[in-house]
Amino acid sequence: MGTETFPDAKVKESIAKFEPVRIDFDSEKELCEKYAVRAMPDFRILKPDGTEVHQIKRGFLPPQELVQELESALAKAK
Repeated sequence: MGTETFPDAKVKESIAKFEPVRIDFDSEKELCEKYAVRAMPDFRILKPDGTEVHQIKRGFLPPQELVQELESALAKAK
């Protein structure tokens, strides 16, 4: 996704509506256990209090599909 999806202009525009955080699975085991992370990549949309709003349960997503997922998450978070 790093070479095809994330560089896409529409993806960048959608991601800018969030505060992206990358967690290292190996060094943040407690946090990964809290959210039951079992495989990577694992995309979660959380409210500031840590409440999960949306989870993207698939690996690679083309740009348009990731934008749709992010917009859906944004609608749920309101």
